Amino acid sequence: MRIRATVATAAALGAALAVTTLAVPAAGAEQDDTPTQIRDIEVNQDRDSTVVVEAARKIKFPISAMVHDPSGIQSVSFELQHGATEAEVDGRIAQVGSSNCVKVDEYWSKCEAFMIADPYTNIRSNALAGAWGINFVAVDGEGNVTREDYMPLARIKRKTHLSLANATPEPVKKGENVTVKARMIVASWEKHKDVPLIGHQVLLQYRKGTSGAFTTLKKVKTDRNGWATTTVKATADGQYRYHFAGTSLTEARSGLADFVDVK
Repeated sequence: MRIRATVATAAALGAALAVTTLAVPAAGAEQDDTPTQIRDIEVNQDRDSTVVVEAARKIKFPISAMVHDPSGIQSVSFELQHGATEAEVDGRIAQVGSSNCVKVDEYWSKCEAFMIADPYTNIRSNALAGAWGINFVAVDGEGNVTREDYMPLARIKRKTHLSLANATPEPVKKGENVTVKARMIVASWEKHKDVPLIGHQVLLQYRKGTSGAFTTLKKVKTDRNGWATTTVKATADGQYRYHFAGTSLTEARSGLADFVDVK
């Protein structure tokens, strides 16, 4: 059996999440004469390869790739890992069961498997939010093994919630101040409950009437209890809401809007 191992470093992939076929053997690894190739990896059928996990509920998500080998494919397995290098890995998510590979032409197969992210087992720390690499192992029709390591590729984020905005007073006289409040919380995989999202920027947005696009009025930071509070002058009947753009660790979220009648 010949083993071919290839590694793509974080610097090589950078911030881009598009996957291209890699065929550079790692130092000391024997080159397979008919190397298995991989492309078009998708995580959670999401363009940004993002998985969002709640505080106390596991999520099952798919991972797939196009796999090529002239001798065919015997088996494929996937693994997610958190850490910039093998020595720094502090989290792993293995696939559940076997992969299903379906031939799409003479040499290419689409292989899919499922994984589970669980705050009670493999993502018990909030520090595991962010970029995860994907390890891929394939056995071709002749028994040759190919391993591909990609870093980073997938994103696992903490789920967020943004409450309905509360604008007061209602109704309000034109030109007077309206105070708008909303609360931002985020999943804690360590406490298994939602906790305040502290010191993050949210956007106070407004739209005249009840339709059309929202425009941003102010940038507001959440306090130690997750509340965003600010005042603006009332100009016309309309809706106020808060919007959170998200981060590399937390998902984006728009809260529900509150309508204010201006007299």
